[in-house]
Amino acid sequence: MSDKQERDDRFVGPVIKAGEMAEAVLEAVQEDNEGRQILTEEHASYVRIWVMDECILNMDTVSRMLGRPISIGDIEVNMPGFSGFIQTSQSGIRFYAKH
Repeated sequence: MSDKQERDDRFVGPVIKAGEMAEAVLEAVQEDNEGRQILTEEHASYVRIWVMDECILNMDTVSRMLGRPISIGDIEVNMPGFSGFIQTSQSGIRFYAKH
């Protein structure tokens, strides 16, 4: 496996449709994953968010960023894809790398 492939496999996180939700998710990821390396790739229709090894996305944090309550379903309809493995709960979403 190349160094680039190994590095890429360690970055995980959501792909979110561009707009208000993408902005809120990015702000929440930055807050919920303080101290972790975070990369973003912005396109016309979506934003790809990568976090090294593990990305935590708490619904309370996203709700606060948006100024209204949201659910996992609100995130899911705006998330056409993701990198890594995923675990969901009532309180949030965890993206993680397989080591």
